[in-house]
Amino acid sequence: MVVVVIIGLLLSLAYPSYHKMRKSSMNSRFINDIRVFATAANQYILETGEYLEDSGSGAVPSGWAEYISAKKWTSVTPIGGVWDMELNSFGITQAFGVHQFIIPDSQLEEIDAEFDDGNLSTGYYRKLAGDRYYYILEE
Repeated sequence: MVVVVIIGLLLSLAYPSYHKMRKSSMNSRFINDIRVFATAANQYILETGEYLEDSGSGAVPSGWAEYISAKKWTSVTPIGGVWDMELNSFGITQAFGVHQFIIPDSQLEEIDAEFDDGNLSTGYYRKLAGDRYYYILEE
């Protein structure tokens, strides 16, 4: 019985560290994905002189597959939901981001603070709608 209690105490001490490490890893993977996709989108725009098409959530915009990993774009994102490209929507010209994410706004703010300005309403990275968190390529 004492051994079970000791194991339970050790697990209860380890769980918060595990949870924090898991969340940090998730945030880092997501930020890395954003940087990779932003670089690819900017390269596409520079090389073609055109913006990427407005694709459906989870669908790769036409012509962009040679710039990115289509498998990564069509997979579930590190924060849940699917990748999406927007063109002339939500008051911006071009943006990409996650539609239907599953993390709380507090975690989005942590990501934003590490990657941008820490405010979900300003900067390059914004929450455009209740379930849309996007990187602004062109205002």
